[in-house]
Amino acid sequence: MNFSKSICFSFILLLIFSSVIAIAGIRGFLRLAPSIEYINKHNTRSLYYAEQMLSYISVNKDFKQFENALNKAKQNVTEAGEASAVKNIDNSYKAAFNGNFKAEEEVIDNIIELSRINRVAMKQAGMDVKQLSSVGIWVIVFLTLIIWILGLAILNRINRTVILPLAELKDVVESYRKGNRIRRCPKLAPSSDFQQIYDGINLLLDNSNR
Repeated sequence: MNFSKSICFSFILLLIFSSVIAIAGIRGFLRLAPSIEYINKHNTRSLYYAEQMLSYISVNKDFKQFENALNKAKQNVTEAGEASAVKNIDNSYKAAFNGNFKAEEEVIDNIIELSRINRVAMKQAGMDVKQLSSVGIWVIVFLTLIIWILGLAILNRINRTVILPLAELKDVVESYRKGNRIRRCPKLAPSSDFQQIYDGINLLLDNSNR
C-alpha cells in the first residue's frame, strides 16, 4: 500500500538523521582527543624541561643536568618564539655556569620566556578544545531538534493516514453491529488505499441492506 511505503520512507529518514547525529558526536569527540594529546605531549614537556633548567642553574648548579634538559627542550620546540628562547639559552648557559652573572640573568629570563610561551599555548589549546566542544554540542542540539520535528511530522502523518481512517472503519463496523444501517464510511479518504477500503465497505453495507 502507498501509505505503508510513505510511513516506511519517513522512518528511514528518521534513522538517517539519527545516524548523522551519532556520527557528528563521535567525530567531535575524536577531534578533541588530538588536541588534549598535543597539550600533554609538547607543551607540558617544554614546561617540565624549563623548570628543570631553572632549578639546575639557580639552585643545584648542575651543568650536565642543565645541558641534558636543554637538549631535550631543543627537540621539543613546537611554538612560535620557542626556538628563539631556546637558542638564547644555548648561547649563554656556558658563560652563566662560568660565573658570568649577566649571562646567568639572560638564561633565566629566557627560561621564564620559554615557560610563558608554553603556558600561553596551553591556555589557547584549552580554549580551542572548549570552543570545539561548544560547536559540537550546538550541532547535536540542532540535529536533535530536526529529528524531533521530523518525528512529530511522522506521527502526524501516521495519525492522519492510518490511525484516524482505521478509527473511522471501526466506528462504522461497530455502528452496523449495533443496528445502525445508515452509517457509512466517508466518501473521501485520506489516501487512495483507504479510499478503496471505504468504497468496498460502503458497497458491502449497501448490499447487505437490500
